[in-house]
Amino acid sequence: MNIGGRPGVALARLMARFNPRLVLTIITSGVRAHPFAIAICALTVTISLAAFIETSSDWGWDILTSDDEQLFQQGRWWTPVTSLLAVNDGAELALLVPLLLIVVGSAEHLMGSVRTAIAYLGGGAAASIAGVSVSFLEQRYLPTFTVTAEAYYTLAPMAAVFCTAMTMSSFTGTLWRRRMRVSATFFTLLLVLYTGRAEDLIFLFGVLIGLALGPLLGGKRPGFTVIRSSHHEIRVLLAAIVAAGSVGPAILSQFGSKEGLLSLSFIFSRNDIYLTDGGLPCISTYSTALGCTELEGLVRQTSATDFVDLAPIAVALLAAWGIWRGRRAGLWIAIALNMLMLVGVVATVANSVSLTNLEALDEAVVSSLPGKHIVRLVLSSIIPLATALTLFLLRGHVRVSSAHRSRRRYLATLATTAIGVLIFTAAGQLLAAQQFSPRPSPSAILAELPFRLIPSNYVPPDIFTFLPDGPWAQIFWYLPSTVFALAVLWATARLLLSHSSVSGAAQRQRARQVLEQGGGDTFSFMTTWAGNLYWFAPNLDAGIAFRVEAGVAVTIGGPFGRDRNRPEVTTGFLRYCGDNGWTPLFYSVDDRLRLELEGHGWGAAQVASEALLRPAEWTPSGKKRQDIRTATNRAAREGLTALWTSWADLSLIQREQVRNVSESWVSGKKFPEMGFTLGGMDELTDPAVRLMLAVEESGRVQAVTSWLPIYGADGLEGYILDFMRRDDPAMNGIIEFLLGEAAEHMKRDGLAVMSLSGAPLAVTDSSSGNATARLLDRIGSALEPAYGFRSLHAFKRKFQPEFEPRWLLYPDATALPIAGIALTRCYLPQLTLRGAARLIRELRQPES
Repeated sequence: MNIGGRPGVALARLMARFNPRLVLTIITSGVRAHPFAIAICALTVTISLAAFIETSSDWGWDILTSDDEQLFQQGRWWTPVTSLLAVNDGAELALLVPLLLIVVGSAEHLMGSVRTAIAYLGGGAAASIAGVSVSFLEQRYLPTFTVTAEAYYTLAPMAAVFCTAMTMSSFTGTLWRRRMRVSATFFTLLLVLYTGRAEDLIFLFGVLIGLALGPLLGGKRPGFTVIRSSHHEIRVLLAAIVAAGSVGPAILSQFGSKEGLLSLSFIFSRNDIYLTDGGLPCISTYSTALGCTELEGLVRQTSATDFVDLAPIAVALLAAWGIWRGRRAGLWIAIALNMLMLVGVVATVANSVSLTNLEALDEAVVSSLPGKHIVRLVLSSIIPLATALTLFLLRGHVRVSSAHRSRRRYLATLATTAIGVLIFTAAGQLLAAQQFSPRPSPSAILAELPFRLIPSNYVPPDIFTFLPDGPWAQIFWYLPSTVFALAVLWATARLLLSHSSVSGAAQRQRARQVLEQGGGDTFSFMTTWAGNLYWFAPNLDAGIAFRVEAGVAVTIGGPFGRDRNRPEVTTGFLRYCGDNGWTPLFYSVDDRLRLELEGHGWGAAQVASEALLRPAEWTPSGKKRQDIRTATNRAAREGLTALWTSWADLSLIQREQVRNVSESWVSGKKFPEMGFTLGGMDELTDPAVRLMLAVEESGRVQAVTSWLPIYGADGLEGYILDFMRRDDPAMNGIIEFLLGEAAEHMKRDGLAVMSLSGAPLAVTDSSSGNATARLLDRIGSALEPAYGFRSLHAFKRKFQPEFEPRWLLYPDATALPIAGIALTRCYLPQLTLRGAARLIRELRQPES
């Protein structure tokens, strides 16, 4: 066998398939579609390479670059534009070229070549002028309080890229507009605050000018209304803030001019331990040398545990991942890290302004204390405090709790490790006291003991009163923080990455098995969603899912499982609620359970009418279903197809488009996204959930509906509609088209039931004189302008379904006020108890 010939054969086959004409056609079409992007990219590459080769004064940086001397004194008016056409080195060029092709090319596709050219050249030049001007003013009038380094021979094509991207954001959808603006603004602020280069300030002006230029060129004009986001999107943004706030500063502060107001080299620098010629240890930072008799000839004590400095960053990244996945433990860990940072900054402030420290600081630092130094420290305090406050206020969007056992194990791991490490450190330092300089007393060792848990580079250097001066001393100096940091990292990873640590994970899995094997009502699959609690009937195959709010146990539908209709299931759950001091409330249940509990003196109020179809009998014919036929015919003319699929089968592009459709829908609402019996993006990912998408010929998703499985005693019986959202520019009637296609699909699959669900609080009999019905009717009327539940109920009549009532069952009328608060908080968990009570009081006021 000729193994060596295989690569040659493969290469020959590849060359045989190579079609120069096809490649030329692709290139030509790309140039025709994006002429400006290709031209500016080619021009930038050509000028940069030429400048790399020839850098003399006759040709090179000085006629391309922009700074205050060339712009204001030498009158080189062209430099704001030419500074956008070259970069400093090959690495920057390698980064810039793909950004030009992607960002500028995308902008040209959305805005056209003329608008893109105005944004890139005009906006970029304006950003260059603004940045150079501010740098000139601060260097001339505020030399001891500069925000960035002096603008000197600056090249800033990235400013034009930022400006173009922000201009383009005015022409994009809600999801990408928000993501682009938040990420670009946050990133450029990090650059200015942490690296402090003159180019970074120009980048920031590029973002600001682009935001203003977009509406002027015909993009979406900014408004002053609050734009709502889904729970998923808010978690994405929070996770990005936590991740960027931990990794970004640590990386950025190692580059640039170190002039940034928040450069970590100023606040938490490397507190390197040095040995003088006489063996006396000392600490040296970039601004001071504490305890060092002379800086010449010092030899740094290297430590094998320097990697421990990355542990806090790794923990923050784990917390960000947890927030993105909805894990509340990740949010509290991120808050704790930011509060620890705040404490560290406050400690630094206290040491920096102390009289003893002022004597050690050099004259340059002392002269800046009243200005830049204090501002740095104040800003460094504000940022972690603002981050922690933002996380706390938006905690309602991160709702997946950890199991009590997992939380106790996590805290026990940290406490046990800390105590063990401190005991080990105290004993070791007492035994090796002679290897420290100066030799510490037992009281000094105990006073500084807590700082051994913190990596030494994160501790202000002035706190140390003794330093290691021997091998055993170094072990008891560096090892404790290493062990503790690794323990924290391991415990955090186990808490946030393990599926078993989620609260109720085992019960949720059991509930799913009971439901799939024994069936339930049409709403029963909602019992498998995160956030629910469960009660299982002893010795029976049945369970009930519920949520506890304000002391009320609100069920999600009725019992599920093979024995769900047995009376002892209901009575057992009522007894369980009584044992825990909860008021039971059965929500959205059918007539069978209503008749059973009304016989025991319970009250009932209709809260919805579920729209049911029999797929075997479905047909779009008939006068009353004319709208469905019209929508189907129009979809065919416009080239729309219906795709029945699942989340796992979607491509990455299709998933992003579904998210975009969802965010566009949520942003148009006046009130936050609701939960409980209304699914969102998080619920789409379940393998049992099916999606019906409306897809254009180009592949763009215009609308999406999701369908939850309905299980009976013999398995899958049908699907119930849950998620239903459309894009703004989608054709009229697109939802009618999707629902009609879903009915046709279920008919072909031989399914027995298709439920269009029931709009919450859309149907109540307020004329019955029932106080509960009147209250629910008032709540439904108040929510109608925001969520349109009653309009949705009327929309479903187009399909001529059978309507079956859904009921709210309550033990007595005295439970009504607190029941209203509980229901409101089930649908809006981020609503505070005080706010919910105020809402109910307003709804109960008599109408004028």
